Amino acid sequence: MPQTTWTPAFLESMRQVGDPPADTVVAELFAGGATVVQAVNYLMRDLVENDDLPSQALPQHVRDYFRESPLPGWADPARLALGTELFHRFGPLTILLLNCYSLPVCYAARRGVQVLARTDRLHSNPRRRVVETAQLVIDVMSPGGLDPGSRGAGLRSAQKVRLMHAMVRHMLGKDPSWDPALGLPINQEDLAGTLCAFSVAVLKGLARLEVELSAAEVDAYMHTWNVVGHVMGVRDELLPGDFAAGEVLSDRIGERNFEACPEGQMMTRALLDMMAAMVPGTVFDEVPAQFVRHFVGEAIADMLAVPKRHEGPFIGAWKVVGHTTDFATDHSILARGLARRFSGLLIDGLLLANRGGNRVPFNIPSEVRQVWGVNWR
Repeated sequence: MPQTTWTPAFLESMRQVGDPPADTVVAELFAGGATVVQAVNYLMRDLVENDDLPSQALPQHVRDYFRESPLPGWADPARLALGTELFHRFGPLTILLLNCYSLPVCYAARRGVQVLARTDRLHSNPRRRVVETAQLVIDVMSPGGLDPGSRGAGLRSAQKVRLMHAMVRHMLGKDPSWDPALGLPINQEDLAGTLCAFSVAVLKGLARLEVELSAAEVDAYMHTWNVVGHVMGVRDELLPGDFAAGEVLSDRIGERNFEACPEGQMMTRALLDMMAAMVPGTVFDEVPAQFVRHFVGEAIADMLAVPKRHEGPFIGAWKVVGHTTDFATDHSILARGLARRFSGLLIDGLLLANRGGNRVPFNIPSEVRQVWGVNWR
């Protein structure tokens, strides 16, 4: 879609638009009565833990939803393969950026973050939510994840999350306490903003770590996430054609929605505490906040009430990594080296995490673990 059509009026209209195909599935489920609601609850509970298709106990139209081929006709297998290869090379850094860049910019959107606050999962159990989000990213970006022929894990995960979004939209949309001024819960503008956080923000974060990517690699990564966005119900007119367009869309959504609020600050605090708790010892405790400031910038970090660093950028943790402080004046070298170390520790923490009472482990496919140097579960 031409960038000139992403006007404030158009984006505001998108706040009243949900995802009709998934919304119809959920509406028909609820029309079936209590037994169907019980089946939906089962489906929601197993969205991440279960890689298989939903139970045969679910109605036929739900099973049909999962069996449909969700890839758009414009999906390019060669670009998807290159996007996957890029994730292979920089996956740990991507997971770091997910936590220190993508999620915080989502929390800065005052209207969109209200859904997270109302569903009460992220701040009450941030580790579970972050594990689920990271698992989705790994599923869609792993080899074969978006392969419609083999029904890759990424397709199943994206379809399930799309249905979960429709469930939340259905329930909150009927809640009389939901403020209509916020728009529909998980509306098209919020979906597009989140998609940009997973594509544009990650590419910008890699650039800030001085990771050099070719134009073809940047294009492939954007294309891959556009395909994921389509599978998850984002309208095609909100899928940016390239990285430059993605920056424009991301900036326009941010200008309209970024605003300090208690809910965004609460989510950010829970995320920072979770990252500090997942890495052993205390020397890295301030690193998550420092990285968030490094990536999102001072204005958004202040909006989110991210603590300011004390003794200079990353110095204490940098000493533990084993380097001298001679590089302290070169912030990019410091950030890049520490990011690689901290991202590995964060992956270790995710592998040790669980997703609730069933204690299902965080799963990284074997071929990906080998590339990342992670050889255990």
